[in-house]
Amino acid sequence: MMGPDMTTWNELLGVGASESAEQIKQRYRQLSIRVHPDKGGSTGLMQLVSEAYQAVKNGKGDHSPLDSQQSAGGTAALRSQVARLQKELAALQQENRTLRARQANNQIPAHLTAKIAKLEFDNRQWREHYQKLEKQHHVLEEQHQRLSKQHDSDKKESKQINRELQQALSQVEQLETELKHKATPVTLKASKPGLAWRWVLASWGVIAVLMLPTSHWQSMMRTLLGQSAPEVAQRVRIVEPLENNKTTAPAPTPTPQVSDSRASMPTAPMIQLTATANQWHVNQFDKVPQPYLALRSEQGSYVVANCQGEFYVYLNTTYQPLRVPPNLDYITQRQHFHVYAIPYGQGASIDSWQLARKVKIFDDTFVSEDLAPQLSAFEQSCQRAPGLTAANF
Repeated sequence: MMGPDMTTWNELLGVGASESAEQIKQRYRQLSIRVHPDKGGSTGLMQLVSEAYQAVKNGKGDHSPLDSQQSAGGTAALRSQVARLQKELAALQQENRTLRARQANNQIPAHLTAKIAKLEFDNRQWREHYQKLEKQHHVLEEQHQRLSKQHDSDKKESKQINRELQQALSQVEQLETELKHKATPVTLKASKPGLAWRWVLASWGVIAVLMLPTSHWQSMMRTLLGQSAPEVAQRVRIVEPLENNKTTAPAPTPTPQVSDSRASMPTAPMIQLTATANQWHVNQFDKVPQPYLALRSEQGSYVVANCQGEFYVYLNTTYQPLRVPPNLDYITQRQHFHVYAIPYGQGASIDSWQLARKVKIFDDTFVSEDLAPQLSAFEQSCQRAPGLTAANF
């Protein structure tokens, strides 16, 4: 019989008498892993666990390991070893219970596991997308730096062109001033009528004098020094013709006064603004009793046609462009518009607007829509305008 303080094989293995063979085997495997020398155990513990499993497996789980010992000295040593092993067993059992409780608490439900897997997949996709965006951002940064350098270079070039343009304008003004000073001996006054033909006659007179022979030049010099000859003085008189001299040049034919509204109409008068783009409309000039036909672009510029058949572009820009198409002539500035005449080329007639549905002028695109009905209304408005009988298209 076994004393009350004797330890059985079941207690060493940590199983009960009612547990199945599969549970006993599973318990044996767990203890073998824990007491393995590679896991911090020892060979003696491995041997003891193996003997306990064999005893329980053979139905001797209630027996004591001390029953097989014959000597009293061996029994004492075994008791000491069993006591030490019992302490280790208690510690391992406590650790086992702790791990089981922790495993039960950390067990994740199946639906959460699926969500976690989906989140991990989405995370990988977002990471790949983020890496692509980083590469695109790097490329855009390089383009931005390149465009910034190009912008700075264009800005410097624009400043240089403006300086050269100002210098050229100053030189032109200086040349105009010099030409005015040189033209003063001809005694032509801008306030007198017939200034244009007088200037032509004076120019031809100077050319004729320069083409005279040397003898005539000597005669002219004597005339200037006081030794004048009547016939030579008569030739010099062409430089400054008199108004009452009918034989020197024909008198200019006075232009008859025609009741045309062009005489009283200012150049490129101000127009009425509208918010409708890409649609022809008829309106009336500001402070001028004449109608006009206009088309507005998305950028706020206007193409304007008057009753005389003249086309203008009212460019909506703060600064006057440096590069102007060859078929445009700068006229003036009206508020925030720079006005250009279109004397020829695309956009200079009704036919060109009927043939081309889209016309680009500078950076503005004009889309011509519904021109026919507005053109008919514009012609009727021109017929009703004072001083006009019809539109000149």
